Amino acid sequence: MIERLYIKNYLYIKEVTIEFDKNLNVLTGETGAGKTLILDAISLLFGERADYSIVKNEQEKLVVEGVFNIKNVLEAKEFLKTKLFTNEENADYLIVRKELSKKGISRNFINDIPASISDLKELGDIMVDIHSQNEHQSLLKKEIHLKILDEYSDLTDEVSKFSKSFETYQSKVEKYQQISCKKKELEEKKDFLKYQLNEILSANLQKDEDLKLEEELKKLENFEDIIIAVKKINDLLYSGDQSAFVQISTAMKEMRKIVPFDSEIDVKTQEIETVYEIIKEIGSFFNVYKENLSFEPEKIESIRERLSKINFLKKKYKSSISELLLKAEELEKELSFLENFDFEIEQLEKELRHHKELLIIDAEKISEKRKKSAKKLSKDVTTYFKEVGLENADFTVMFTNYFIEENSPYTYNKDNKTNIKIRKDGVDNIEFFVRLNQGSEYLPLKKTASGGEISRIMLSIKAAVAGKGGVPILVFDEVDTGISGRIASKVGKVLKTLSTYHQIIAITHLPQIAAQSSNHFNVIKVVQKNETVILVKQLNDEEKVFEIAKMISGQKVTESAINSARELIGKIN
Repeated sequence: MIERLYIKNYLYIKEVTIEFDKNLNVLTGETGAGKTLILDAISLLFGERADYSIVKNEQEKLVVEGVFNIKNVLEAKEFLKTKLFTNEENADYLIVRKELSKKGISRNFINDIPASISDLKELGDIMVDIHSQNEHQSLLKKEIHLKILDEYSDLTDEVSKFSKSFETYQSKVEKYQQISCKKKELEEKKDFLKYQLNEILSANLQKDEDLKLEEELKKLENFEDIIIAVKKINDLLYSGDQSAFVQISTAMKEMRKIVPFDSEIDVKTQEIETVYEIIKEIGSFFNVYKENLSFEPEKIESIRERLSKINFLKKKYKSSISELLLKAEELEKELSFLENFDFEIEQLEKELRHHKELLIIDAEKISEKRKKSAKKLSKDVTTYFKEVGLENADFTVMFTNYFIEENSPYTYNKDNKTNIKIRKDGVDNIEFFVRLNQGSEYLPLKKTASGGEISRIMLSIKAAVAGKGGVPILVFDEVDTGISGRIASKVGKVLKTLSTYHQIIAITHLPQIAAQSSNHFNVIKVVQKNETVILVKQLNDEEKVFEIAKMISGQKVTESAINSARELIGKIN
């Protein structure tokens, strides 16, 4: 529900704050007082585009802000979470703000986070229905009708379960189609795949083989330089008369002579002994290394040939050895898939047939329940039509199926006549139709009427499905157009009943409807400091009586009108 609406610098509205309650809120006032501006402000919050002329002064900024309680509106909470408009896990409040300047700058915010027009519209579809001649009405959207019928029929959970099963079936169909396409593609290049696999496997590649061969080739190609360097290292470190080994050995002997006289030298002697052992070990290593060195021209040629073969494959396939080995595995899998394709496709076809049979059974069950509930909904809505002054109108739910070509995985043949398409929500294509006068034809809801008739049609549908879900806020403008007296009282009662399930905000000119309100606002135009401004006053009980009396008798409020107002309110309470 909307708890508070703040409007600033909107045409003649300088600044007002309106505190709504959760039931029936009515706005009354003379024609042209600015009541509709209040509803227009709510529309701005949910994505309706604004004409910059509604900002009168270039130095002023239009601001509309709504504070909404969404404690029980799970869809709104999910929207905020998904769109990252809240950090709270269970946020119970939502703040929507629209700012507009005459210079053409418009900004939107949801919970103080910048939002797009599409975000506001999406949120608006969740939060509010605005019923007037000029406003978008979600009930006119054909795609909403099935959702309403399912809520009315208590089928929401069953349809949700069906949708999940359909999605599973859909994924299997996609897998089957992918496999079928892949088989055709692979069969066309089967010989080529075998050739590639044989070419890679026949090379008998080893991981990092090219790196090891390149290192060995460098060693063989630089044999003379290596042998010279090794001899010189050996002479310097170990085998020469003046080698480091000989020099350190001599120095070590001399240091040992000092040790008996200076214990500090003992530490240094141990250190030089370590150096002695290291040089001895290095010398030994190079001795063995030199013995193992051999020049093999034929091996050089062998390595070059092997590297040439490896590099050819690497260049051809634009891959490293590791990638070539992986490619070989993939080729083996693809060829294996081809060998076992018939078995796999047969198993998948069995799964699809079984799953489709279950979907058809469930879809038909859901369809039968919908058709049964649709009859009751049609009767309930038509009954409410009489209540709101549409005595000759009738309501019905039209059922058709979605049709599709033969041999589609989403088609089944019913009664050997038609190919019916299975969809995520079943097989029913429904739309609400209305006939306003006996003898005339039924027409889709969106083509039926305008103005007050549409509002009363919407009111009747909403009343029939009350308590079965839907948007939490209903806004009605001109709901009383063309009615009076006894019918007005009935419309008021319908609004009153409906307000136990939804928050209602309604503009009315009829005392019979205003008397039903739980919260009454009077909208007036006054002149302040030579400027016309709109004020919105929340009426207390006595003020409400006076306002309803004025609606009964006109500007001159008589004692009789006061008594009639009290009687009208008293009958309700």
